[in-house]
Amino acid sequence: MTDNKLLELARDKEYQQVLDNHQQYPIETVTEVADYLREEDVYNVAMSLYRYLLKQQEASDYYFGIGQCYGKVYNYSLALWHLEKAFALQKKRSGANYYAYILERNFQLERAARWYKRALNEGYDRDLWTLSHYAYFLEKYGQTEEAIKYYERVLELNPAYTWAIKRYALFLLKQGQAERSLEMMQAALAKFPKSPFVKLNYLEYLIIRGMDREYESYLASLDYDNAPFPFQVLVDLFDYFWRYLLRGETNGEQAQAYEQKANQLKDSIHRDFDDLNEILASQGGDLDEWRRLVKFLLK
Repeated sequence: MTDNKLLELARDKEYQQVLDNHQQYPIETVTEVADYLREEDVYNVAMSLYRYLLKQQEASDYYFGIGQCYGKVYNYSLALWHLEKAFALQKKRSGANYYAYILERNFQLERAARWYKRALNEGYDRDLWTLSHYAYFLEKYGQTEEAIKYYERVLELNPAYTWAIKRYALFLLKQGQAERSLEMMQAALAKFPKSPFVKLNYLEYLIIRGMDREYESYLASLDYDNAPFPFQVLVDLFDYFWRYLLRGETNGEQAQAYEQKANQLKDSIHRDFDDLNEILASQGGDLDEWRRLVKFLLK
C-alpha cells in the first residue's frame, strides 16, 4: 500500500479500513492520520491509532493527542493522565489552554487558573476557544466581573461565536437578568438565521428555561426534514430529553430510533451538555441513560 492510501481512507471516512490496516504503514503516516482524525472529530478511531503509536514510542505529541481525544469523549480523568505525561515529556509544548481545561474538569482549580493564564501569555490571548472557556471557568468559580470581561472580549473579536453567546446568555440568566438573557439568544437568531448552531442553542436554551409553549412552537418551525443530518440527530436527542428524561420517563421505541440514526453519523459531535446534565441530576432523572444516549454522538 502507498503511504498516502491510509490518509485517503480516513478522508473517505472508511474508518474500519483505517483500523484494520494502519499497522502496515510507516509511523509518520499513522501519526499524520491520527492527527487528522482528531482534528476532524473522529475521536475513538484516532485513539486507537494513538495507542498503537505509543506502543512504538512514548512521545509527547502522542500523549497529548490521545489525551485530547479522551477529553472530547468526556473521559476527563484519563484525559488528564495522558496530558500530564505529555507535559512531563515536553514542558514547553503547545496546548496549555487544553491542559487548563482538563485540569478544571478534574476540579484542580488552582492549577487550572495558572495554566489558563500561561496559555493567555503564550499566544492564546486572541484564541476564541481559550478566551470563552476561561470566561466560563471564571463564571463557575465566582469571579463575575472578570467573567463578563472575557465573555465580552470574545464577542468583540467574533460576534458570531455561538458557544460564547449561549454561555454568556446563561450566565446572565444565573445573574437574574432573564429578559436580557432571552434577548441575547433571540438577537443571535435574528443575526444568524441560517446557522444550525444558533438554532440548536436556542432549542436547548428553551429546554433549560422550561419554556414549554415556546419550545413546541420553535421546534415546529424548524425545517427538520431538509436540515443537515447531524442537526437532525441533535434535535432528536434534545427532544427525547425534553419529552421523556426530563419527566422521569423513557420510550424504548423513540430511543431506538435515535440510536439507529446516530449510528449513521460519520463524525463525532462534541457538545457542552453541562446545563442539561445539571437539570437532570437536580431532578433525580436518569443521568446514566442520558449519558448513554450522548455516547452515540461519539465516533
